[in-house]
Amino acid sequence: MSSGDDELVGALRTAAQTVRSVTSSVAEELRALSAARDAAEAAMAERLAELEQTQGYVAEDASSVSTWARCELRQDARRTRQLIRAAGTMRELSEVGQAARAGRISIDHVARFSFALAHVDQVEVRRWESHLVTVALLHPPSRVQSLVDRLRAILHAEELDEAWIAGADKAHLTLNALQDGWHVTGFLPIDVGAKLKAVLDAVSVPREAGDRRSASERRIDGLDQLLTRVLAEGLPTDGTVRPQIHVIVDAGTLQQALAPHTESAFEPVEPAVLHGFGHIGPNLLAHLTCGADLIPVLVDHVGPNRTVLDVGRRHRDATAKQRHAVWVQQEGRCDTDHCHHSIDHVHHRQRWSDGGPTDLANLVGLCTACHRHTHRHDTTLARAG
Repeated sequence: MSSGDDELVGALRTAAQTVRSVTSSVAEELRALSAARDAAEAAMAERLAELEQTQGYVAEDASSVSTWARCELRQDARRTRQLIRAAGTMRELSEVGQAARAGRISIDHVARFSFALAHVDQVEVRRWESHLVTVALLHPPSRVQSLVDRLRAILHAEELDEAWIAGADKAHLTLNALQDGWHVTGFLPIDVGAKLKAVLDAVSVPREAGDRRSASERRIDGLDQLLTRVLAEGLPTDGTVRPQIHVIVDAGTLQQALAPHTESAFEPVEPAVLHGFGHIGPNLLAHLTCGADLIPVLVDHVGPNRTVLDVGRRHRDATAKQRHAVWVQQEGRCDTDHCHHSIDHVHHRQRWSDGGPTDLANLVGLCTACHRHTHRHDTTLARAG
């Protein structure tokens, strides 16, 4: 019998004696059972590695050790490979192997040492083995992993910036409108993700001791409050159009949303449209219009209302209603051909300094880049469509 077998038998015997003892506490039983489990898993790891090396699975009509373990041990292939790697680590690092066989550290601890051997300088891992084992004896596997990550960062600092650059290259964020909401997909660079996490952590704290919302629900509520504040106060931009969400709504639809119990609620009306999403129902419309600025810029179409919105030479800057009218005319998009960015400026087609009036026909919505380009090159941008 090998020393590993002796350690396994000792751990199992201790667990059995503890469980049978009438004086043992539940806590003592759990400690003994945990040690027995860890010792048994270490023994399984070494036996699986031996079965693979000797191809003993062939005698039982299995094509691989993973196939055999799946059929006989009801264990998936990923777990089998993890255990076999652990067996190799226990051979490479003697102190790790001794602690695992004795049931003093778990296979999940050993997996962190396996990661260290694969991703950190092996000489340094052996140098720090005793210290890491001491930590593993007292702390969960995550603590060992954090120390391994720190060691890796010290020894391979160049990989940190390489990872940051690689992450920046594949950064993307997509919002797709579905029937019941938005589907968010994306990948954030390290720095951007850290900023987002810091913000979400700050705005998603429980409101009170009895707050029963899940962490995910708190993040959504916090993000909603944050976006509402940004839209109310404006973004840090040099533009003249404050970013908003826009709902295009027929007057009858608005009346139904604000007073759903009136007789008009039973009359068919045109559904409201949330810009960038599509049609929305009356309850969501009522929610969005609660406390919102209701600006009746246009009742039907732009054309019949142009003269009402014109202010001539009385004002240099476009009025709030004019800016919203431009936004509705252009559906929130820059007027430059083939540009799909959001409107950030309301620009005079004929310059104010040249006598151009602040009338709707002389106003055009541009994004920041196109507005800057216009002033730099003093050109007249062709209207799309």
